Amino acid sequence: MTPMRASVVCLVAAALGAVLFLVGCGKSPPTRFYSLTPVPAAEEGEGRGQPDGGPGLGIGPLEFPAYLDRTQIVTTGEGTAMHLAEFDQWIEPVRENFQRILLENLTGVPGSGPVVSHPWPDGVRPERQVAIQVRRFDGAMGREAALRAEWSVRDAEGRMLLWRQTSLREAVDGADYAALVAAQSRLVAALAAEIVQGLAQVR
Repeated sequence: MTPMRASVVCLVAAALGAVLFLVGCGKSPPTRFYSLTPVPAAEEGEGRGQPDGGPGLGIGPLEFPAYLDRTQIVTTGEGTAMHLAEFDQWIEPVRENFQRILLENLTGVPGSGPVVSHPWPDGVRPERQVAIQVRRFDGAMGREAALRAEWSVRDAEGRMLLWRQTSLREAVDGADYAALVAAQSRLVAALAAEIVQGLAQVR
């Protein structure tokens, strides 16, 4: 191989190596997906089981603030700063996830019948309806998660029986998103417990 050809080969090899290096450096980390989960039955208290034939319970409509209408998990920073997690996201729309897990936490409440979500299935008209407006559902990494909501209980005719404001905080036992989502799951369970108390008042 002539000196000139050897130089060309070396230059091509060096250029190819640089390209491969840049491609490797440009790879993004994999996106991680999360879901709220119901609180295990042992943590929900005594008396949970199958519906006992009481009044049917409907959950919804459920309203969420616009800042949560995204796949990225939202966290709070210093002052008024808010952060979107580029690689840590909800596996489904968080409003739907919240409603589904709230339903699971409320299923089998003593004294209640079947639990359904809004919009109601065909032919179903719950005897008790819980409408919820979530005002805040976020948290600070390694610190705490927060839930603020207003909710009401109505009868089958739409008459308001109860109206409440709920403001809850839960410690985040870790500095990662898995710990944050676990704390948010506990907040949903705590809201379910308050709703159970409210239903008992109007029963």
